[in-house]
Amino acid sequence: MRILVTGTIAGLEDHEWLQRVCALGKQHGISIAYFDMVARMTSNGEKPMERLLGTTDYILELIREREYERIGFEIEKNDYEHVIVRAPATVEWNRINRKFKDSKYISEFINPDMIVTLIDAEWLVQQRLEKPPAHDQFLKAIKERNHTIYEILSWMNEEVSLSEDWAKMMKIRHVVMAVREPPQNLLTFFLDPNVLLMYASYSMTHADPEVRKQITQLIHKLRWYGAVLDPQSIEISTGTDPTDKKDREATYSFTVHRDLHWYVGKCDAVVAIHPYLDRPPLSTGMMDELGHARDYHKSRYMIFPQAFSPFVTDSYIEKGHVFDTGEQFFAHLEQEDHLPPKYKSLYEGS
Repeated sequence: MRILVTGTIAGLEDHEWLQRVCALGKQHGISIAYFDMVARMTSNGEKPMERLLGTTDYILELIREREYERIGFEIEKNDYEHVIVRAPATVEWNRINRKFKDSKYISEFINPDMIVTLIDAEWLVQQRLEKPPAHDQFLKAIKERNHTIYEILSWMNEEVSLSEDWAKMMKIRHVVMAVREPPQNLLTFFLDPNVLLMYASYSMTHADPEVRKQITQLIHKLRWYGAVLDPQSIEISTGTDPTDKKDREATYSFTVHRDLHWYVGKCDAVVAIHPYLDRPPLSTGMMDELGHARDYHKSRYMIFPQAFSPFVTDSYIEKGHVFDTGEQFFAHLEQEDHLPPKYKSLYEGS
């Protein structure tokens, strides 16, 4: 299994997360070779990134092409079965989003089986950009540009969009995943390239602490059956300046865009969790996600005690896919959908 991992190269903090994926794989008998494209391009800092970006597009393209070729040669020479290649699809520099037109080289030399684009909460990315390591001149230059929330979200969107284009051209799977998901989430694709990818849909706004605890427990168990995208891995910051209308509008717009298009649009199934016994709150977001899942022809399940609305069963959820309890739902996965909890061992002790 070869996975090309894209994502912004500033403010994401993905290196440690990917190292945990590799370490966890080793614990479970899966050896994953890891290649960092930027580290190789800069010779681990000896050729500063800001200097490479200051050269011509032709030179920068030749450097990237050479490194893709070298990585591909190493993969073939060592006959690596499992590989992660971390590379950016774009770089924001001097207010310009520079898109790397590398699909030809990636397809020829890396030949990935899937592409995963890593993301994080935009306000966390901004915080990290404001405090770069003293020795990193590239991140220092990024900090001096004082990127706004809107600019960071736009950069993230460009990264996802170009990565998606690469995947479509290569006819392979594209997944968008937050770096605050458990590393097991990515590891499951090495265990099974066709693993079921599920999106957990639930009320983010009105969930009381006890209900939120139940939801979290259900999502934890859901991970035993496949890869899961959990929207609480990226939450809107309460610290975003409420007086900044542009930032607020951008955050809300991208939240909807991410959940509906990057998550629901790319998953295999949506699991709606609404464990309220009395007077369940209206979750417009959850219903919108289920509606999009229906339009995308995704499988849809719902855990909803005493579901009383005909719109739930007749419009949003497939027949036989509404369950009073989590136990009923998981029993259905195993007995009707023939989906065993094959990834349970990955989460034991976590």
